[in-house]
Amino acid sequence: MIGADTIVVYRNEILGKPGGKEEAYDMLSLLADRTHQVYTGVSLIIRKKGKELRRTFYEKTDVTLYPVAKEDLRAYVESGDPLDKAGAYGIQGAFAIHIKGINGDYNNVVGLPIGRLYQELLLAGLP
Repeated sequence: MIGADTIVVYRNEILGKPGGKEEAYDMLSLLADRTHQVYTGVSLIIRKKGKELRRTFYEKTDVTLYPVAKEDLRAYVESGDPLDKAGAYGIQGAFAIHIKGINGDYNNVVGLPIGRLYQELLLAGLP
């Protein structure tokens, strides 16, 4: 079994999923033209030959945004896309045009650090 969750952090403040459009706008305004961190925590429960192995880890990626015009932020918020995403954006969707750069695993920002997950499975003796 695999369980994972992703959060966005800016200046030690956790930005989860926004509670509404205004909170989404505020989060995006805070992140615009700045660098923040995206953390995904992953827990694995592996049953193999009658034994249970548990592994837990996290991955961190730094994400930098370009400056974003208020009108662009409003339009993105009105699309509804940010309402179910940590930090109020999805790097893989329409908001991608505002990403200046990343330092780390892109898939971590999407929500699951696939490369690290595979390495952890190898350490556990799988696949």
